[in-house]
Amino acid sequence: MTVRRLLLPVILGCAVLGFVAPASARPPESFSFEQTGQEVLANCDGFDILLDTTGFFNGTTFFDQSGEEVKTIIRGRITETMTNSDTGKTVVNRGVFQDFFRRIDGTDQFTHSVVGFDFQGKVDGRGPVVFQVVGRKVFGPDGETIVFLVGHSTLPEGQAAETALCAALS
Repeated sequence: MTVRRLLLPVILGCAVLGFVAPASARPPESFSFEQTGQEVLANCDGFDILLDTTGFFNGTTFFDQSGEEVKTIIRGRITETMTNSDTGKTVVNRGVFQDFFRRIDGTDQFTHSVVGFDFQGKVDGRGPVVFQVVGRKVFGPDGETIVFLVGHSTLPEGQAAETALCAALS
């Protein structure tokens, strides 16, 4: 008898829940863009490094129930050709990676992480690897400070990176 008394309220509760309209969350938004450009990347001893960039990106932004952005994922493929302005020697950098931007709960700030082949530079695009950065990097809210890093990197940081690129293209 007690099972029957409990069964009726459970059935009625399920029926009522079945008639409640689902929450109308804002659907994810997809986007894509292309990035191209040319610039002088560095001034080396006796030559400049000219940078020619082409990248294709597509992404998705996700929202919470109130319509606030909570996460954006961007998938990128980029090719950068670095050329010695004097000799024409090139190093081709290819990157295939995903950027993740996640809102820090209770704030308007986001963490940013990069996963994949962030950089892989080869002489003339097919020769020996000059530099490589692969793995996962997580940046803090300032966008500059790395708070987590795992993977493999042969590209030094800061001014040492410029020195390494100058040496590779000399």
